[in-house]
Amino acid sequence: MNTSSGLSFNLVWKNKAAETEEQIDTRELVDILKADAQLLSEEQMDRLSAHFRSKIAQARKQMDETGITQSFHAIMKEILDYRQWFEFQLFYRKTGELKKELTNNAFDKFSGGEKAMAMYVPLFSSVYARYEGARKDSPRLISLDEAFAGVDENNIRDMFRLIEELQLSFIINSQILWGDYDTLPALSICELVRPNNADFVTVIRYKWNGKTRELLATEREGKVEAEQE
Repeated sequence: MNTSSGLSFNLVWKNKAAETEEQIDTRELVDILKADAQLLSEEQMDRLSAHFRSKIAQARKQMDETGITQSFHAIMKEILDYRQWFEFQLFYRKTGELKKELTNNAFDKFSGGEKAMAMYVPLFSSVYARYEGARKDSPRLISLDEAFAGVDENNIRDMFRLIEELQLSFIINSQILWGDYDTLPALSICELVRPNNADFVTVIRYKWNGKTRELLATEREGKVEAEQE
């Protein structure tokens, strides 16, 4: 993901390393589990058994230290969850610089807009990856409250471009954001107005066609107080 500010991000799903001598790296573990069980050597079977025995012992030790009780079934469920065998690693690169890991220290040195970008880009990437594993007719929908607060105009434009490229539908609210950027081919916009603490909300509707924002219609929505009925 490249941005107009010259800041680019790269998200990597990497194998976790072994935590003890008895355990094995995720890469080797997956290779063994993918192999035909009938063809595994005795050494591989022993390494596999030792790995999971170590994981169970580690989980029980942690349970004793924290005082949180778990059933054996819960422990095994967590150990066998392959998502726990990997970790996400986020990298960034600025124009003219080498790619670096986005650590907490590096994140703290970012501007407000860069920090927002560093959160939104991997968030959208993760949502996209999740939807890619869903059924083809699944709605690809995201919802954001106070979207892109603190992000400058050029980068907001890039954020909408990214959402469009990932084919994500969205519902967004904001006090100042209209969303009428050239990176979006179409958009339905609703401006909510409640004048002088009235008991109704006026909805002013617009349509963005990728080039111009067109005013459509105005509706009054709300309920009348009981004593007025």
